[in-house]
Amino acid sequence: MEVVFDGRVIQDRFPGIGRYAFRLLEAMLSLEPDLRVRLLYVPHAPNRRWDLQTLDRFPAVQRIPVSIPPFVPAEHGVIPWLLRRWPKALVHVPHYAVPLGLLRRSAPLAVTLHDFAPLRLPAAWSPLQRWLYRFWHRCVLARADAVFVISRATQEDLFRLFGVPRGRVAVTPEAADPHFFPRPPQEVAEVLSHYGIRPPYALWVGVNKPSKNIDRLLEAWARVRGRLPDPSATLVLAGPRDPRYPLRLRPGVRDLGMVPEEDLPALYSGARLFVFPSLWEGFGLPVLEAMACGVPVACSDIPALREVGGEAAMFFDPRDVEGMARALEAAWRRAKDPAWRAAARARAGQFSWQETAWRTLGVYRELG
Repeated sequence: MEVVFDGRVIQDRFPGIGRYAFRLLEAMLSLEPDLRVRLLYVPHAPNRRWDLQTLDRFPAVQRIPVSIPPFVPAEHGVIPWLLRRWPKALVHVPHYAVPLGLLRRSAPLAVTLHDFAPLRLPAAWSPLQRWLYRFWHRCVLARADAVFVISRATQEDLFRLFGVPRGRVAVTPEAADPHFFPRPPQEVAEVLSHYGIRPPYALWVGVNKPSKNIDRLLEAWARVRGRLPDPSATLVLAGPRDPRYPLRLRPGVRDLGMVPEEDLPALYSGARLFVFPSLWEGFGLPVLEAMACGVPVACSDIPALREVGGEAAMFFDPRDVEGMARALEAAWRRAKDPAWRAAARARAGQFSWQETAWRTLGVYRELG
């Protein structure tokens, strides 16, 4: 089987989709080393998280440098022109923005859809953006031979919003990477010292987009901090920052910005509590990463996070600031419970990239 995998999203600009693309590809090749993959990538794109050269250990992988990144108009002609060299190869684009020229290919096309935030949270998008988003999805869905989604919640949205037949959709969840596990106290202390963090602290990890609901989290933290038994408690924010959405920080809050991948497990492990107040998610991978490190989670009561967190998380209404504050206080006081921490780790262990890779390869074989 020959596959062209659009790995141009494996870069800093696409932290969530990039992780999905890299880990899925790595897991599939580990299970089926002879899978012939032409991997498109952008060599000049900043990429501080994933080392594409590690995939060279699989002899059937050929990395194809492409100068055109995703969401640049020229890709609609350049990518199809490039792929004419492999006219019968299955093409997998791991996001919705499929170069339109690929829709005219006769070979199989698979896409991965992660969420439908512009349609679920329309206030953050202009009418034109929403129209283009819906139009592009309709074009892609009319052509795609297989559609992967990362949660049952996204699958239900796909059925409701676009009426896609269920037989064309496969749920392939994400998973915490293997290096997310409870780190020893010395390693945690070294990382916290590097960032000047003094426990105890609650942690949030993500990009500062409107759907992440950070303003309400900051307001809830301001209300609850004085009610905690630890007056020095801090809320630590970590992740890439979009300058379009400046953070309005308050006392008792630290923003670390982008944190190297190797520091994240210790940062999770040192937290008393992980909090994730998103208004909408397609999956919510940081919840699993925190749980894999044995950290209790308080998060939004939305379908995807219910699906990920199961009975191991505490939930709250993300639009109710006072309700969020009460949940944070209750979770903070309970957070040292060994049974809760064990349940969190057990829940994270129910997801694996190997299982997702098996499901994906199964669909590849059906298309091939």
